[in-house]
Amino acid sequence: MAFEHLFTPGKIGKLDIPNRFIQSPVQSRGGDDDGYVTSELIAFHRARSHDGKGPGLVIAQQTFAWPAVRLARGLALWDDKYIEKMAALASAIRKGGSRAVLQLGGSGSRLAGIEMAPSPVIGSWNMKRPREISREEMMQYLKCYAEAGRRVYEAGFEGISLHGSAGKYMCQFLSPWSNRRTDEFGGSAKNRVRYVNMIISVIKERTSADFPVILRMPCAEHTEGGLTIEQGIEQISLLSEGGVDAFLLSTGGQESLWSDCPPYCVPEIPGLEDFSAVKKALPDVAVIANCGIHDPFKAEHILAVGQADFIGICRPLLADPDYVDKVRHSRLEDIRPCLRCNNCQTWEARPALAGRGMCCTVNPALMVEESMTSHPACALKSIVVAGGGLAGMSAAATLAERGHQVILHEKSGELGGQWLAASAGEDKAAFRTLTAGLVRRMEKAGVDIRLNSAPDKNAILSEKPDVVILATGAHPRDLSGVDILPSPEQNGIARLFGIDVLRGARVPGRKAVVVGGRYIGMECAVRLAEQGYETSLVEMNEIGRGVILRIRGIMFRRMMEAGVRLFPSSSVFRLTRHQVEIAHGGSVFPIDADAVILAIGTVPDKSLQEHDFGVPTHVIGDCRRIGDARDAVAQGTELGLLL
Repeated sequence: MAFEHLFTPGKIGKLDIPNRFIQSPVQSRGGDDDGYVTSELIAFHRARSHDGKGPGLVIAQQTFAWPAVRLARGLALWDDKYIEKMAALASAIRKGGSRAVLQLGGSGSRLAGIEMAPSPVIGSWNMKRPREISREEMMQYLKCYAEAGRRVYEAGFEGISLHGSAGKYMCQFLSPWSNRRTDEFGGSAKNRVRYVNMIISVIKERTSADFPVILRMPCAEHTEGGLTIEQGIEQISLLSEGGVDAFLLSTGGQESLWSDCPPYCVPEIPGLEDFSAVKKALPDVAVIANCGIHDPFKAEHILAVGQADFIGICRPLLADPDYVDKVRHSRLEDIRPCLRCNNCQTWEARPALAGRGMCCTVNPALMVEESMTSHPACALKSIVVAGGGLAGMSAAATLAERGHQVILHEKSGELGGQWLAASAGEDKAAFRTLTAGLVRRMEKAGVDIRLNSAPDKNAILSEKPDVVILATGAHPRDLSGVDILPSPEQNGIARLFGIDVLRGARVPGRKAVVVGGRYIGMECAVRLAEQGYETSLVEMNEIGRGVILRIRGIMFRRMMEAGVRLFPSSSVFRLTRHQVEIAHGGSVFPIDADAVILAIGTVPDKSLQEHDFGVPTHVIGDCRRIGDARDAVAQGTELGLLL
């Protein structure tokens, strides 16, 4: 077997685990407004744990032990009334062949409105100084943990996972940065773990001495004053003695959350060196390597050389519910890879998704598994799709898989649309799997793909379609309302679009000004600066506005390291022969430039929408409304399932 170690049974405490994959917990937003388990959450887990094909162990999303902690569509466990539906969730996971564990958490001062922590240390997430929690309050929460642990046990879960990472409540006690107490709960490693050990003890008292406890925690924080790997190893040893049966490890801390869920711009498995150090120092401690392990060959190697005992995966299972079974049977070409784009964390920025769980760029059915199932079409149709970007390809592939006859026209010589620019670059290899996967699906389903084809109305109608789908995308937005001196016909500053620069267009001279400070603008600025250009970034609002926080933090670091000059809250006033003049604070600041790179958004291409094709016509993707890759794939898939 190619993955012998991954599919060797293991143990956590006395609990037998059928394989070494552990589904790590994620805030899936699978609860209702009152904190109860929903049918959507059960369907989510059934899709991933079924017929013995899923992970050996599943850690369901965290629930909370006291009502002051409430997340949008989070789960509650502060009352016995929640046990019945929790039991249905545990039963669904166990029936699928996986062992069922529930994560119990607490948000600490990271949650708005809870302004207390082990010590009054300001957090970067809100820059507020919390008050120091009293010993009496700690003991009250200890009772809440004990009762919640009992409910986990009575609901039929086979173990409990405690959330002690990412700046949450327990993590704040474990970190010497956030825990500066001088009583018995602070100072030394033994004192910092004391409270967590007390939580473990009371849970085992209310359940069973053999009830497995998994602790999710960082083994090092890599920030000055934070937890060092040496301190982490010492604390893990003490916690193991205190009753923890396995450690779901991460690296980094509350001020570097990109390590906990590393996006595309972070090297894979940033904590592997730390996990390996823990395993080497504590060979008898069960280590679950986590955070960014997507490649099954790397996962197999980690187990084979003894760097960990289990592999924690989350996003690969969001992208492809059958990930584990495909690895088991070496069907790697059939895996729908996670892009590491972290769009699964963007629900707050998507009003259209209000009231549902998290989303995924490559898997539109995530958290709506019950309503997005494909079935053969009842009445087969001839369908023409104009546009070979993500929306058009997703629609074409889904329609053809259901039996429709589909012709797809793409005006350029390559499929992918604007995603070709978004997926360009050394750190975007995962992004490129999306286009390749859609092309494979279309070819396998028999889509008639026609490149270098931009049909007009008559050409489309000549195919005698029953349905027309317009997915013509968008084009880059040019400068408007800006004086250009000298006139565009004379030599001056070169103007290029960011999407062309990302795809390798030559930028003349050595001084570049990038206009637009979101994804494309920041990526262009970093790339040019790293290539030796004197680079400035101009943004009329806040730089990185709307960018996923874990990605934004990394991009700011990269821009700083590359020497990009940042001009937020600034507008382009005019272009002269050798300068970009920007307006800021009622004055004008000139920046010497050989080229200006425009990354100021896109404009829908509505060139075909003025026609009446005389048959049902659907408009999807950016030519309908500017969105992102997730929107495009979802719209194409939803239409493909509808027709």
